[in-house]
Amino acid sequence: MFLDELPLCVSRKNEINMKIYCDESGYTGADLLERSQPYFVYAGVNLNDQITKEIKNYIYSNYQIQNDEIKGKLIVNSSKGRKVIYHIFKNYGKYARIVFDDKKYALAAKIIEYGIEPFLSSNYIFYTSKLNEFLATGLYASFITKDESAESLFADFLLVMRGKISFEESSFNSLSKDNPLIEWLLDIMTNNPEVILDEIKTSEGNPEKWILDLTMTSLLGILTDWSKNGEKLDVTCDNSKVFIDNPVVESFNKMGLIGSRADFLGVKLGFNLVGEIKNADSKDFVELQIADLFSSTVFYCLKNQESKFSKDIMKIVLKDSLCTPETFCVMPKINSYKEEFDEKKYYYYSLMYSIYQDIMTRKK
Repeated sequence: MFLDELPLCVSRKNEINMKIYCDESGYTGADLLERSQPYFVYAGVNLNDQITKEIKNYIYSNYQIQNDEIKGKLIVNSSKGRKVIYHIFKNYGKYARIVFDDKKYALAAKIIEYGIEPFLSSNYIFYTSKLNEFLATGLYASFITKDESAESLFADFLLVMRGKISFEESSFNSLSKDNPLIEWLLDIMTNNPEVILDEIKTSEGNPEKWILDLTMTSLLGILTDWSKNGEKLDVTCDNSKVFIDNPVVESFNKMGLIGSRADFLGVKLGFNLVGEIKNADSKDFVELQIADLFSSTVFYCLKNQESKFSKDIMKIVLKDSLCTPETFCVMPKINSYKEEFDEKKYYYYSLMYSIYQDIMTRKK
């Protein structure tokens, strides 16, 4: 929403051109509840000819590549391939920037973003206090513990956002309110549904096609990280329908070509482009295949978190490859924020009460 209001701030200090290649794993479009691929991973690798040659030669020398194309999901599923991958991550992890999302938690965050934020008079405290994360975490916890109301809320909110059912056809007005968080959320959402619908609709009256997509936010984080010192980026992304007729891509090209920067909740967003973001077939670019190797490996590790290989790889990712700030990764905060959330829960409850009172008072 802030992209059209980006202030011009062109950096001339660093004229280095970086070649960035991006690819994803776990893409299921707007279906964030697809069971077989619960995670989304996006990787952007910074590769020159020499590094590309080294990585390719090592892989081809130590693993039998079929059809002359490096396929990350095939390599990572063999013990021999995992040894090759560990070498690549250990020695070349610094050339990758990776964003990874838990799709169910991402949907919980979307429910809070589009179900609550549009009603707020101001969203500053909502985000700076981390109330949005507290709410998303509580909603996610209810969902994964099989709370029936939460499961119905997730399913129907997804359908409404995808334009599959109308707000009136959803179960929002009939769900059980035994869960206090669900009750609070539904009271606000059903208070005036048009506020939510106005937020997600295009000028033609249809739900925004890419509103649930995780690709663009991930790409924004990766390009921002690679260009944080003013570097100019030559960006190629693997072909995907998410790049077709997507206004966000147009905004990225516009902001990147003039080197715009915007401050969003203390994070400076933006990057420099030497030209518009390009799309290509991974068969034609070994660099895209290497990006796929990184994203496929992290996807595998997230699905197999208890294996030694996964733990070793994720240690490298967190040290060398994680896109910063790490807030671009949309993952549950249940463990990492437990102490903080416990300490501040009564503060959050008071904010929730104030928000509820303000919304209901304005309705009257």
